[in-house]
Amino acid sequence: MEQLTSIQLSEWEAYDRLDPVGTWRDDFRIATLSSLIVNIVRTLYPSEEDRKKGVEPTLSAPIDFMVDWGEEKEKPEPKKQTTEEMKQIFYGLQRVQKKSKERTRPPKKRKK
Repeated sequence: MEQLTSIQLSEWEAYDRLDPVGTWRDDFRIATLSSLIVNIVRTLYPSEEDRKKGVEPTLSAPIDFMVDWGEEKEKPEPKKQTTEEMKQIFYGLQRVQKKSKERTRPPKKRKK
């Protein structure tokens, strides 16, 4: 990165927008390999049912092996706390803190 000029970096960013390099492309490569392996196995070792019928095995496409990460779905907005809820949490913390201090204080000495 230190050797790239700003023009070169801009060109790479533009290229990435046209043809993204990243997770989708990686997933597609794995899906292609998976499809190839399944198709080879189906061709070399057809099922009993296909052999009896003399039917060619159904071949898979890479898209059949693509992972759907569900990125398009909108995430629900988290619930916002009301002022009253914030006060209750603060007071609860304050009560716990007071109890903690009372337990750690040394006992008072009695005067004779």
